[in-house]
Amino acid sequence: MKIYKRTMMKIFFAIEIVFFIGVYLFGGNGLQYLSYLRSENKALFCDVEHLKKEVDALEKQIAEWTSNDFYKEKIAREKLQMSRKGDEIYFLERDR
Repeated sequence: MKIYKRTMMKIFFAIEIVFFIGVYLFGGNGLQYLSYLRSENKALFCDVEHLKKEVDALEKQIAEWTSNDFYKEKIAREKLQMSRKGDEIYFLERDR
């Protein structure tokens, strides 16, 4: 009977260890999930850095718009297709 109890205790202990390792590695907050969160965090950090650079470029463009008259005229001519009085405008026909 003692041997049976000891054997059963060892089996239950082994099952507990296997269960604990399974939960530790693959559970809801296990190592696998933490690894996923780390990779997600890195991706979000890269996105934030990219957006910061984009914001800086846009702020620089806004500063040029407000301070440089030549830049304002360039944007008006190129993007808004505006012209001054007396300018000659040429249109290119595109092949259809």
